Amino acid sequence: MRQFFGKYRGKVTSIRDTEKLGRIRVEVPAVLGEGRDSWAMPCTPYAGNDIGLFTVPPEGSNVWVEFEAGDPNYPIWSGCFWGQGELPQQNQQQAEQQDQIKFFRTHGITCTLSNLEGNKGVTLEVEQPVVERPLKMIFNADGIEINNKDETIITITADVIKLDNRSNSTITVAVNEIQLQEQSVEIKLTPSAIELKNTPSTVNMTRSQIEIKQSTSTAALSAADVEISNATAKLKVAPAGSELSNAAASVKLSPVSVNVNNGALEVI
Repeated sequence: MRQFFGKYRGKVTSIRDTEKLGRIRVEVPAVLGEGRDSWAMPCTPYAGNDIGLFTVPPEGSNVWVEFEAGDPNYPIWSGCFWGQGELPQQNQQQAEQQDQIKFFRTHGITCTLSNLEGNKGVTLEVEQPVVERPLKMIFNADGIEINNKDETIITITADVIKLDNRSNSTITVAVNEIQLQEQSVEIKLTPSAIELKNTPSTVNMTRSQIEIKQSTSTAALSAADVEISNATAKLKVAPAGSELSNAAASVKLSPVSVNVNNGALEVI
């Protein structure tokens, strides 16, 4: 029997392996003749009981085929190669620096390992037909980005975690601050205060005071007093006394007296 050593060009005709061994059916015209195919065992770098590297090329792929001990009855598929124009688009775009970028791509899933200057990192992309909306995860020197169709994005850096969505709603978690924003509405939390804002209205809360503002109107509450004002009008209430004023006019109340306009009228 004639023996065949070395590698031969073949093409995958079927991947439906009923024995579940990672086999594929291949055509190898130079050995098997035109129009004939045969089952080929895989040559994988890693395999064992319930472990291994499992990557089977789809039907129509180009494969390199060898034969065990040169016997044409025992084909082995040992690798694949691209035809003209079949190289993944990312590799075609970086042809001059192809040693700086590595890909693993199946239908709808791409893992990219890049050492390209300005774009170093790992990117995992999932798209149709696997999912309806394109998904992406990026790991680089800046941090981690999780992206849902460029509409909902989570960014994680050493100091900040930020979530954005397509309606411009954001949640930002920084070292000393948490901020939630929905268009003009904003909530900010720090170690010393809570701030609520819906322009032009704001509420500021600290350990010692709560302050509410709306345009020219202000209300401030503390352990010592309560103060309400609007432009020149002001009301201040404290345990020691209360004061109502509007420009030059004023009324002051203490536990023992009432004073109008700074002494113009005083009741004791």
